[in-house]
Amino acid sequence: MNLGGEMKRKSILMAMITIIAVIAIIATVIVIKNYKIKSAETEEKNRTELETNTGANIEFSYFEDYWKKYDVTNAVYKTQAEYEKAVISYINQIAALLNKHDWYKQYKGMDKLYIVLHVDDSDNSISQGELEISQNNSKSSYTCDLHLSNTMFKYNRSQLVRVLTKLIIAKTEGYTNSLEQGLCEYVQSKLGMGIGSLNYDLDIHNYFIEFTKQYKESPESNNMNIIKDAAGNLNGYSLIYKFGLSKTFSYYNYWILCNYSFVDYLVNTYGLENVMKIIDSYDDSMFYLLNQNGLSGLVSDWKQFLEKYPTKMTWAEIEAKITELNSTHGG
Repeated sequence: MNLGGEMKRKSILMAMITIIAVIAIIATVIVIKNYKIKSAETEEKNRTELETNTGANIEFSYFEDYWKKYDVTNAVYKTQAEYEKAVISYINQIAALLNKHDWYKQYKGMDKLYIVLHVDDSDNSISQGELEISQNNSKSSYTCDLHLSNTMFKYNRSQLVRVLTKLIIAKTEGYTNSLEQGLCEYVQSKLGMGIGSLNYDLDIHNYFIEFTKQYKESPESNNMNIIKDAAGNLNGYSLIYKFGLSKTFSYYNYWILCNYSFVDYLVNTYGLENVMKIIDSYDDSMFYLLNQNGLSGLVSDWKQFLEKYPTKMTWAEIEAKITELNSTHGG
């Protein structure tokens, strides 16, 4: 028996097995690496599509060249491209949160949506941003006018989410729904820059309770109680016009804060899906889905909730916090 030849064959066989194993390991590493690269590319593609595909053909327009007009040192969006990316991203986030992925279908026959930015020269942003939607003469396109305060350039504050929420949920024939106003504030606080909200990203119920206390003995107190009683009223916007204008008090702002607190309470008590059913219905009877006494029962429960609510900040502490936030953000 040729032992030398046998050992030689075994050595060659072992060498071949080792080479094959090494090749297999290298091939496996290459496959895994390529898979990771393709997965990363797919993930990036999906992310990009999520950021750019809103389901609507959107074109941006500007009343002025604001990024040349304003100093952008404290701007929320340093460039026009950043602003446009934020608009698309927020539209997708809002649509996902409210389960309104086909929001654009409410605008009959819309082929294109023009989003026009108007920046108010005043930094007294009482209205906290507004939006106007109109159908163009072509009938296949709509114009969405975004009216924002210049705080988005001067003080690093933006109500963009609040305004875009209206685009997602509002009907084109009007915007008088108290619940919609409250929901816009709720979404702004959840997804956007809470510091730009009327309550400065503070606990809305704490803020509303302490704010109301400050006017307990004032001439406005009776009207404030009427506004509270009308929380959630689908035609509540017309109510504030009955009180006229006050140099020291904004019934409009109080109405927004009131409905923000009310909507936040409803969402946390009954869930966002049920609140959206009421908002979408534009029908007072839908309130009975949540309470056997309808809207009046819900308002009564909300008031009791506020009476028992454990506030953590006094009005003096709230004012100090607002002053600090204003200073921090250039206000």
